[in-house]
Amino acid sequence: MHSLPATPVTAPTVTLPTVAVLGGDADPAPAHGRAGLAADAGPADETALAPAEEFPEGLEELPLVELQVLHSRVTRQVEHEHLSPEGPHPLTRDRQHDVTAELAARGPLRAG
Repeated sequence: MHSLPATPVTAPTVTLPTVAVLGGDADPAPAHGRAGLAADAGPADETALAPAEEFPEGLEELPLVELQVLHSRVTRQVEHEHLSPEGPHPLTRDRQHDVTAELAARGPLRAG
């Protein structure tokens, strides 16, 4: 038969990271109706391209490296917006489609 230990066993203490919460002083709902979406306020860093930021009109005129950087930033923004209850912003999804189509038009992907 098994006996219980003399001192009780306790689970280790886990410290959770601090999470910032937006207060009630946020701007009123934007014209497109996506109130409180952090992505609308702009990215937290320069690796994403928020819907409010400028987007080049002539993608076919961009050098390949700049197009690849733009693709990376738009994709990071889509990933960021997936975390919101509303999902990706329609403008961000349109940008992702346009950049992906331009990359595809420049040639097939090569396995490497």
